[in-house]
Amino acid sequence: MNNQSNKHIWFAGIAIIAVLMISGYMSYSLTKKPKISFVQAKKSDITQGVSLDGLVQSSQDLSLAFEQGGTVSAVNVKEGDTVKKGQVLVKLDSGNSAASVSQASAALASAQANYQKLLNGATGANVNVAQTTLDNAQTALKNTQAQQQVLVNNALQSMMNAGLTAVGASNNSGNVTATISGTYTGADQGAYSISLYSTGGGLHFQIGGLESGDGIVSTSPQPLGSKGLYLQFSGISIPAGNTWTVNIPNTQSALYIINNNAYQTALQNQKTATDAAQSAVNSAQASLALMQTPPRPEDVASASAQVQTASAVLQTAQNAYGKTSLVAPIDGIITLVNVKVGQTVAGSTIAQGPSAIKMISDQKLQITAYVSEADLGKLKVGDSAKTTLDAYGNGTNFDATVVSIDPGATVTNGVSTYKVTLQFNNNDDRIKTGMNANVSIIDQTDRNALVIPSTAIIKKNNQTFVLADAGNGKIVQTQVQTGITGLGNIVEILSGLTEGQNVAYFGN
Repeated sequence: MNNQSNKHIWFAGIAIIAVLMISGYMSYSLTKKPKISFVQAKKSDITQGVSLDGLVQSSQDLSLAFEQGGTVSAVNVKEGDTVKKGQVLVKLDSGNSAASVSQASAALASAQANYQKLLNGATGANVNVAQTTLDNAQTALKNTQAQQQVLVNNALQSMMNAGLTAVGASNNSGNVTATISGTYTGADQGAYSISLYSTGGGLHFQIGGLESGDGIVSTSPQPLGSKGLYLQFSGISIPAGNTWTVNIPNTQSALYIINNNAYQTALQNQKTATDAAQSAVNSAQASLALMQTPPRPEDVASASAQVQTASAVLQTAQNAYGKTSLVAPIDGIITLVNVKVGQTVAGSTIAQGPSAIKMISDQKLQITAYVSEADLGKLKVGDSAKTTLDAYGNGTNFDATVVSIDPGATVTNGVSTYKVTLQFNNNDDRIKTGMNANVSIIDQTDRNALVIPSTAIIKKNNQTFVLADAGNGKIVQTQVQTGITGLGNIVEILSGLTEGQNVAYFGN
C-alpha cells in the first residue's frame, strides 16, 4: 500500500511540473524553448488495470483440537497429506467410551422391548392364532377382490363385443357393406360414426364418437380407432356420402340380452363374495382385539419416558466416543501434526491451547490485497490478473481472477482501502500460503487505440491538455479527450490528436 501511495504522489508531482513549464514557455517557438522530450502519438493496444501487493492465503485455514483428554492411540496423517472430509486424523484410546456406548445401547434396547411388550398386551398361543387368522382373512379378501374383478371385466367385455355390426344409413347408395372385426378393449359405451370422403390419394373413411381418426377404405381389415376394432368393406367403389354406425354395446343383437344378464350376475357375485371376505376380516380383527387388553395410559407414559431416558444416555455416550477421534471437517491438506502416539492430551478449545492438527482447504489458493479508493472503480469481479511471487521473481507469471471486492472500506491511518480477493486459476504446487504476491489486475483492453505517455497529460480547470507540435515550429496547448489509462504509464486519446503527431512529455 505504501508503494501505491508513492506512485500517486510521484505522478502528482510530474503534473505540477508540467503546468509550471506550460505557464513559462507557451509563447516561445521550438528553437527558443528549453529541451523537452517529444514522442509521437501512436496506435497500440492499451490495457487498463491496477497494480497491487498481496499475500497468498488459503480459502480456509483450520486448527483442530480434542474436546476431551486422553491418550493418543493412532496418528493417521503427516504434514503435507491430502485428506477428505470425514477422514479420521488422530484417535485417542476409546476403550472406556466404547464400553459406555455398548452399555447404553443395551439399556435402550431393553427399554424399547418393555415398552413394546406393554403396547402388545397379552401374549401366548391364542393371540398368535388370532393374528394368523386375521392375516389369512386379509389375504383371502385381497385374492377375492382380484378374482372377482377379473370375472366382472370378462363379462363386461363379452357384453360390449356381442354382435358388433356396422349399420349403414338408410340413404346409403350402392351395395357395398362394412364389417367389424376384432375385440373392443375400451371401457366406455357409445358409438362410432363412420363417413367416407375422397382425396387425391383415393377413398378414405373418417370416424367420430367414441374416438376420432381416419383410415383408407379397403377390402382388408383396417384399424377402427385404437381400441382393438377393425373395419373392412366388401368393395371400394362406394359413393363418398355413405355413412355407418357401430353401437357399443349392440343392444339390438340377439346375444346382447344374454351377455348383459351374465354381466349383471358377475357384478352381484362380486359384491356377495367381497362382502363375505370382508366379514371374515372384521370377525378376525374383533377376535384379536378381545384377546388384547389395552395398557393403562399412565403405564404407557412411564415406559415411554424410560425409552427417552435410555436414548439420551446413549446419545451422550456416542458423543463422548465421537470426541475420541479428530475428524477432517473439510477436504484439505495437513500443515501441522502436533501430537504423537502415546502422548497424553488435555481436552481444550483452540483458544485455550495449541492445536493437535492444522490444515488448509485443498481448494485453489487465493490472494488478499487492498486497493485504494482512487483505483476501486477500475476493478470488478471477474477481472483477470497476472501475478508474480517474490519467491520466483518477475519472470514467472501465475494467472488469477478477482472473485470478490469488499463493499466496506478498511480505514488505516485515515486512508480508506478496500479488500480484494483473487483466486489462482490453477492449482500449482509452487504456490504456498504466506508468499508475497505482486498483482496486475486487468480491467479493460482497447485494441489499436491512439496512445501517448501519461506524463504528457496536463490537467487545468477540469480540462485535459497536451503540448502538441502544431507543425509550424511552435508548441501549442491542445485540449484532448482521454480514454482509459493503461499499465505501463500510457493513456488513450479519444480526440484532439492524430496518429504520428508529436507531443511533449515529462519524465522518462
